Amino acid sequence: MVLRPPVEPMLAQAAEAIPPAHLLTAGVAFEQKLDGHRALLFTAPAPGRGVLIQTRRGSLVQDRFPDLVAAGVEQLPPGLVLDGELLVWDPEADALSFEALQRRAATRARGARTMAARWPATSSPSTSCSRTARSSSPARTSSGA
Repeated sequence: MVLRPPVEPMLAQAAEAIPPAHLLTAGVAFEQKLDGHRALLFTAPAPGRGVLIQTRRGSLVQDRFPDLVAAGVEQLPPGLVLDGELLVWDPEADALSFEALQRRAATRARGARTMAARWPATSSPSTSCSRTARSSSPARTSSGA
């Protein structure tokens, strides 16, 4: 089984209060909320075949993030799906920049390389799914919770 976009990501749900401790038998996990765009990154089932980046609403935006595509092809195994936040670093401010991320997300392929050089993107994955060499079913791991 290979996951292909569009995949509907699980979204956080707001709660009025944390449930009482006796109801939290598995404990409580916390994850820092980064100021980014939720996205899923898919590597091709075969090595060196490309990367797709899907927004939480199902749009494919890999043409806007050529730096992430190149890094994914070079560094990630085939058949991997990462679910997390797209983030952009502003070297002048020495900080993450949501404004720069919005500009990159709005830039089409022609200007994407220039924007990537100015404001490099990264992904902060919270969950990964992959096909393991020993199994015919996807393995799901979570890095945060």
